[in-house]
Amino acid sequence: MNKILAFSIIGMGVTGAVLIISVALLFNPPIGNVLKIVIAGSTTAFVILAVSALVLHRRSDEIKE
Repeated sequence: MNKILAFSIIGMGVTGAVLIISVALLFNPPIGNVLKIVIAGSTTAFVILAVSALVLHRRSDEIKE
């Protein structure tokens, strides 16, 4: 369970970095539609990883008690 939690946190960091880079490109878009798809995918992945990290953290706390 701890490995999955660690990978979720690492994934959140990676998708967060992609989002930061992508937002800067929105002001001067080289490829409009592809950039929007990348941002949408990164945002979705970030939300899924954040929720899974929260759920796994709560489950690990319940198991320890």
